[in-house]
Amino acid sequence: MSVNVSPPPSTPPTDRILRAILSTVLAMACFSCLNAMSKNLSMSGYPVIQVIWARYIFAFVFMLAIFLPRNGRELFRIRRLDTQVLRGLLLFFSSYLYFHGVVYLPLATAASISLTSPIVVTALSSRLLNEKVGGHRWAAVGVGFVGALIVVRPGHANFDWHVLLIVASTICSSFYQLFSRRYGQTERPDASATVATIVGTVAATPFVPFEWVMPPVGWEMAMFVGMGVLAGTGHYFLTIAYSQAPAAVVSPFNYTQLIGAAILGYAIFGDFPDLWTWIGASVIIGSGLYIGYRERRRFRGGAT
Repeated sequence: MSVNVSPPPSTPPTDRILRAILSTVLAMACFSCLNAMSKNLSMSGYPVIQVIWARYIFAFVFMLAIFLPRNGRELFRIRRLDTQVLRGLLLFFSSYLYFHGVVYLPLATAASISLTSPIVVTALSSRLLNEKVGGHRWAAVGVGFVGALIVVRPGHANFDWHVLLIVASTICSSFYQLFSRRYGQTERPDASATVATIVGTVAATPFVPFEWVMPPVGWEMAMFVGMGVLAGTGHYFLTIAYSQAPAAVVSPFNYTQLIGAAILGYAIFGDFPDLWTWIGASVIIGSGLYIGYRERRRFRGGAT
């Protein structure tokens, strides 16, 4: 798959870079809480498709309440509808696969695997964004994938095939990020985030009636609504981040999600990653941080 694009823009102002980093960190905090809620609800007996549908429908309602009064019909004015629909489907499948996998895996293990997303973004950016990827960054990509193998440990006696769901989710998420970067400069962040929630809602709705379980009014209902608010807020911040700075600069800050996943996984589910998971995650994070460092040097006119 190839996309013809113009060369990457010049270095964004420092305030835009800082805004992008802060937006990414806030988005990761939202997603950590969202994933903990989704796992809790799925383990409580609610079908995964219902959890995903609630995540989208309440995110859509939240976005309408926040954005529609001040934007009106401009909220739905999209320049590239086909691309936005594709972005929305990629996000939906990423969520669907992740929510299924995280039911059976510790939150931190799933988050560690998803941390390879910046590495996948870098590996694909030369093809899809026409961004030059030099030998140093290709080496970092290779090291990052070694870290992923340490976490996944295929062939090991304790291998859990559900990690493959997280791997597939990460690939979908990487393409979502690439498209966000490719078209983030030409689309309004609020419009992009809203369209993505509409696509996810439409994709999930036909399957919900066959597996619906009515939640009681109370804490579980609050979690269903809370997932939508967190999802809407998180993806809005992430869309802002990728519209303000290059993908390889923003992506490494996805690693802050591992901190939230480890804390919530231990506090709520009693899960704590084993030593090899921490070793693999450290390799992945080190690789991603080096990729970010080389990317910043490239945008300043240094080596690739």
